[in-house]
Amino acid sequence: MESFIQGLFFGWGAAVPIGPVNVLIMSYALRSYKLGAAIGLGAMSTDVFYLLLMSFGVLSVLNIPILFNILAIFGSIFLLYIAYLTYKSADNMITQSSNLSQNSFVGCFVKGMLLNLVNPYVIGFWLSVSSFTAKTSSVWLSLAGLTLAIAIWILGLPFGVAKSKRFISQNVAKWFAYISAVLMAIFAIMLLFNTFIKA
Repeated sequence: MESFIQGLFFGWGAAVPIGPVNVLIMSYALRSYKLGAAIGLGAMSTDVFYLLLMSFGVLSVLNIPILFNILAIFGSIFLLYIAYLTYKSADNMITQSSNLSQNSFVGCFVKGMLLNLVNPYVIGFWLSVSSFTAKTSSVWLSLAGLTLAIAIWILGLPFGVAKSKRFISQNVAKWFAYISAVLMAIFAIMLLFNTFIKA
């Protein structure tokens, strides 16, 4: 049971900090809980993919500098694209209009999946998970706790945002979209900086 609880706290420690996925979840949850949850589930599908690779001992093969550099380039381009889309849709953040039909559950799921897939830090996280689980008494219990913690967060965050959107005016939502777009752009720049300059 101790391994399960450790996994829970490790999972929340990874999922809760503000990053591109959480910003995107909140942005879409202002339109619809379903869309925000789709972003989160898409991101989690990538986590499950890396978890499977880790379970079969394949993930360490991805720990290659050139692969991280390629992912950083594609990741930053994708983040800038998402930032542009978020900025462009700022006027329709809350309005239940045609913009909802333009954002399907599957489309948002794919965005969340790609956002994690092209983020080299996600691979780094799962590599650190492999060293964490190696020190626990039960690998599967710690992984179960970690996965449950991430699932609770990515389904709970959009629920909280969607429920509170009635207290948020369209003007405030618009500024939230602008801030989200700027944060996405900053994440993209930081990704390149940390990969090619700071390194």
